[in-house]
This record gives sequence, C-alpha cells and structure tokens, in this order.
Amino acid sequence: MSQVPVQQCRSVRSAASFAAVLVLACATIACCGIKKYEGDLPVLHPNASATSAENRPLLYERLIATFTRDYLLRMAANDGRKLNDGMTVYYLQRELQSLVDMWRGTGNPAYLDLAKWLTVQAIDEATARPMLLIRQGQPRGNWPCFYLDKVAGETGGHNQLCDFQGSVGFLLVARALHEVDDPDWRQVADFVERNVVEKWFYYPPSVTSQQLAGSNSFATVLALLNSGRDVREHFACLCLDLSELGYETYTYRAWAERLIELYLTPRYDLDEPAPNSQGMESAVPVDWGLFVQVADEGYLWLLIPEYGVGTPDAALDTSHANRTAWLACRAYSEGLVDEMVLDGLINTLKFRIWAPAKGPFYFNNYCDGGDGMLGRLLPGRGGNVWFGWHRLAAYDPDLEALFLGLAYDLTDGGPNLPDGAQNKMMQNAPLCLEAWGARLLGSKGQPDRFP
Repeated sequence: MSQVPVQQCRSVRSAASFAAVLVLACATIACCGIKKYEGDLPVLHPNASATSAENRPLLYERLIATFTRDYLLRMAANDGRKLNDGMTVYYLQRELQSLVDMWRGTGNPAYLDLAKWLTVQAIDEATARPMLLIRQGQPRGNWPCFYLDKVAGETGGHNQLCDFQGSVGFLLVARALHEVDDPDWRQVADFVERNVVEKWFYYPPSVTSQQLAGSNSFATVLALLNSGRDVREHFACLCLDLSELGYETYTYRAWAERLIELYLTPRYDLDEPAPNSQGMESAVPVDWGLFVQVADEGYLWLLIPEYGVGTPDAALDTSHANRTAWLACRAYSEGLVDEMVLDGLINTLKFRIWAPAKGPFYFNNYCDGGDGMLGRLLPGRGGNVWFGWHRLAAYDPDLEALFLGLAYDLTDGGPNLPDGAQNKMMQNAPLCLEAWGARLLGSKGQPDRFP
C-alpha cells in the first residue's frame, strides 16, 4: 500500500479546518482501495427483521457503508495524534481489531493495509523517541516507549498494561500479514518480542535468561507480570501469537497454557487450590479461575472475579471482563478450554449482563448482573461488549442475532441504547460493532477464527 496519502493526511495539523481534513481523509480511504459510499445508506425491508434472510445482504452493505463513514470521521477527528502515546496505543488495539474484522468480513485487503500502516507507524514513533526505563529510581536502559505521563516518576513513562494491550493489536495484525505472506509481519513481531516482552522481563536487574527457561520459569514470569488479571490475559494472547508465528526464544506456548489454566479453570469453592500450583502457592493470585454459579432458573454461568477488592469472589465489571471473554474464545478455538467454559460465559452474557427488560441493547455494568455505578458511569453505561464479549456471537445464534441487531441500531446512531452508554459513545465502539456485524455476515468472515 502506498503510504504517501496517509502521510499527507497526518501532516495536516490543527490549523487546518475540519472540512479540509475530512476531504483529505476521503482521499486516503479511496487511495487505500476502500470505497466511500455515496448517497443514502442501504435501507432494509421494513416488514422483516434486520437479521432475516432477505435483509442480511442489505444489512451487510449497510454495515460496510456505515463503517466507512464512521472511520472517515474518526480519521479526521484524530488527525495528528501521536501513536507513541500510552493511552493512544491502548485504544489503538481496538481500532486494529475493527480493521482486521473488516478485512475478514469483506475480503478487501485495503483494510489490512491500513491496519498495517497504523501498526508500523506506532512502532516507528515509539522507536524514534526512546525513553529511559526507571525501576526504583535506577536506570534500566533506553527503550522504545508508548509514553504514559502518570507513571513518568515511577517508570520513566513506560507502562506494562499499555504496552501489552497495544501489542495484542500489533500481533493481531502480524498474524494476518503472515497469513497473506506479507513479510512485514516479522518487523512487527520482532518489535513485540524484543522491545515489549523482553523490556518487562529484564526490568528487575536480578532476572537472568536461565530463570526464564525450563519447567520452573512460569513462577518467574508471574512475578514479572503486573498482578492485574487484564495484564496477564493480554500476555497469554501475546504468548499464543508469538508461538504461532514460530518464536522459540522462550516457552511461549507453555506459559500461555498455564495462564489459561490458571485464569479460565472453573472454580467451585473459594478454598480449593489452583491447578498445578504445588510449590508456587504464594504466587497464585486470589482471583484465579472462573466461579461456577447455578441460577435459580437452572442454567450454569461463570462469575469472573474482580482483583484488588476485599473478597476474591466479587464480580468484575463487564468492561474489564472483555479480556477474559476474548481469551476464552481464543483458547477454545485452539482446543485449550472445553465447551463448559465457553457455554458458561455465553450464559453469563445472555442472562446476567444483557438485560433486555431494561432495553433491547442494555448491558449491566457488572458481569454477575449487578448494575451499580462503575466509577462515574451510571447503571448500564459501562456494560461494554465490543472488545471480547462480542466474540461469543460466533458460537451462539441468539448472540449472533443480538450483535447484528446492535450493529444495525448503531448505523442509525444507537437510538435503542441507553443515553451515554459507552457501547455507542466511545470512539471505537461503533467501529468494532459494525465491523463485527460485517464479519458475522460476510461469506469470508470466519468469526470463530483468530485473528
């Protein structure tokens, strides 16, 4: 893909008018091979449901057209953004997710080209501005940096969660590039291994390569990862991707399998030991596993425990639990968890999180069906389902209909979602849900496949 128009687009700075940036964004999309839809969006047959057989081709076209419209607006709004910023790369992962889904859903390589450009640009920007990594006031070398100001005093601006989440998006793209024999996949994967994984491996000066090898290395790795469930679930995905791409510097596959076993094993009792924890009991997090719950109606669902609260069986909020759902779908696709885990999480989404009695696209803030305040977010506003939970629709027809209906609603601005719900208000949410709908409908979509 020629990078000239994209570079021109990013060269326009805030002094340019919004209209000029939008015109340039349209030119970029056209040069990438993505057709800008002209005229009104395709209209569905009014006497049939949006997901009916007669409406599915029209809905597919409508989602593609809406995605292009929304992505153009996003490009214009984000002109000049710095891709080496910690929170920018944190959210970039979801933008890359949407582009890869559009590539899969349509077969149009332009979406993957755009995802590749964004990935390489982010890596180049981080590499061009290395920052000193700091541990307990001591320097740990200069490293490419996705700078997060709030940890500047602690680490020099490096942040493990931002690094890992951005890298999950990078490797999503790298695996897709590998699949189409684009050699640029290696540049991306090399960066993740050498400048993200190894940066955090050797952050403590006492760690040696010998400690990261062999059967006892998993306990060492756990100690090097932040204690948050989200960081460790991201790292499991990184390990699976690097292993899939042929990287053998470390026992990536074995670590991924141990993390999946630790965090996705059904758990029946607070006091039961974690699987395969002999000799490393002190390293096992209190929020390991998924608590098995049986509803009054008789169905089994899985509670994802929160970390950092008073009791280990408190429910995680729906938004953060997206990473668990993503990892579970990924693990299931590779035969690393069984149907009980997948079906249990499907029930969690269908019967605990989704609350159609409150509105057709109302999702509770917590994954046990609780709907209290989530930080400053009102009930039903933080029940995000577009970067993990959505993948369960590949395995359940009711959820497929739900997400197609949700994507259709968003093509009209989301009138049936609660006012202020992040499922429509966050920049990447409509893009991810529209792209996922296109992938569910596309003949080449393969929604149960990763990436």
